Amino acid sequence: MNSTCPLLDGFEPDSIVSWDRGEPVSAARFCAAAAALAADLPKKHYVLNLCEDRLSFMLSFAAALIAGQVSLLPPSRAAGAVRDIFSAYPESYCLADHGDLPAGLPARIVPPWRTDAGRFDVPQIAAGQVALTAFTSGSTGKPQPHAKTWGSLVTEARFLSRHLGIGAGRNVSVLGTVPAQHVYGLATTVTLPLQSGVPVYSSHPLLPADISAALSALPGGRWLATTPAHLRACVGEETKLPGLTGIICATMPLSLELVQAAERLWSAPIHEIYGCTEAGVVALRRPAHTGQWRVCENMRLWQKGEEAWIEGGHLPRALRLPDLIELVSETEFILLGRPGDMAKIAGKRASLEALHRELLRIPGVRDGVFFVPEPPAPGRQARLAAMVVAPRLEPEAILRALRERIDPAFLPRPLLIVDALPRSATGKLPREGLLELAREALARDQRSA
Repeated sequence: MNSTCPLLDGFEPDSIVSWDRGEPVSAARFCAAAAALAADLPKKHYVLNLCEDRLSFMLSFAAALIAGQVSLLPPSRAAGAVRDIFSAYPESYCLADHGDLPAGLPARIVPPWRTDAGRFDVPQIAAGQVALTAFTSGSTGKPQPHAKTWGSLVTEARFLSRHLGIGAGRNVSVLGTVPAQHVYGLATTVTLPLQSGVPVYSSHPLLPADISAALSALPGGRWLATTPAHLRACVGEETKLPGLTGIICATMPLSLELVQAAERLWSAPIHEIYGCTEAGVVALRRPAHTGQWRVCENMRLWQKGEEAWIEGGHLPRALRLPDLIELVSETEFILLGRPGDMAKIAGKRASLEALHRELLRIPGVRDGVFFVPEPPAPGRQARLAAMVVAPRLEPEAILRALRERIDPAFLPRPLLIVDALPRSATGKLPREGLLELAREALARDQRSA
């Protein structure tokens, strides 16, 4: 890695970076707007990038890089999460493309796009410059910060570009259903396009019909960066996704049945990415072809007891992975799940991830999750619970189906039917949100009993 890395790579001056309300934004215009915004930013060290539109996020992120500021990427745009980060980083301000911000925080609205481009000057950013601090989702506790340098992000993006065959001259574009603030969304829909010379769709549609319409508006071949939850919704509605060249999907809970159904429906390969906030993209696989993962270039794995460690590639130092793995070699592994994934009841053990998969295989179940509820009263054994989105099924029908698939010791008590699970935009389920919804659903069922 050189001492500096370009803000974008593979673009000609008039190459399209993205679209602003349907109008193409060229690489020259993008660089000029980023430099102008950088010169006008408040003189602070940190900036909370709260932009909802992906192009606005990219402009704000680029301007912060040029200005030497660190972008803070909150795990949620909820007012409480934003305030918590601002309290921890008082030398910060907000950049946004909307006015729905927590009251009292210093903020700037991203200005309208410049009409002039001027000379095509691509800013060079120091590879060792800290580009962002991302925060874990909070699904296993309090969100934790992790800093990443610009050089590590560029290395990661260029690896994805080579591995997936996404690059300038391929006549492809990228659309994401995930927000740019998440490290997976940033890697696949911000740094990958910027370092590959390909345009990216500016918003992140969520509903199957909206995803289909957005893909229809893109030229050439289309890559979709998405999550298992969005894939399941599109497969369930047999949504037409036109022009797909390939699909990039986050892992867990991505079942083989869902992969096979999606590839049959859209005739496009699914590439699954394994990663985490701490390390970014770590490994990839074609789940329709193999159950094994291969780590990114120049990375290697080793184990200390049950702990899995990885080093090399875009990582500045060795990191412990948050999941349990079975090592096949220094570069290949089988993913077993989270350390807290095993449920132990009546002397028996079962993987929560395996239970999730069996629940989702039941016809009529749109979404669902097993979870360990709040600790029971002293002296009482904890039981597993489940929440299910299944508008046309009764709990008894779901339990009958589960009895045919899992050991009776792991049948959920209670099993709660809800309208939707409190998933984040990347499909994760923060534990506090899950428990709150469970309390509300249980209270509702008790009132109606």
